Amino acid sequence: MSPLQLFLLPGNLLSDALHIADPDSRTMLRILVNMLVWNLVAVLAVLPFI
Repeated sequence: MSPLQLFLLPGNLLSDALHIADPDSRTMLRILVNMLVWNLVAVLAVLPFI
């Protein structure tokens, strides 16, 4: 699995689970989910250093 595929994995998994076929809707959902997931990961990674 490439780093790009790993980065997009949360959004792809949710889009597949919800059976979203329309490319535009899938892209919007994937962007939203990936931003939420990776922002949470970043905050939790930095939080111990504050």
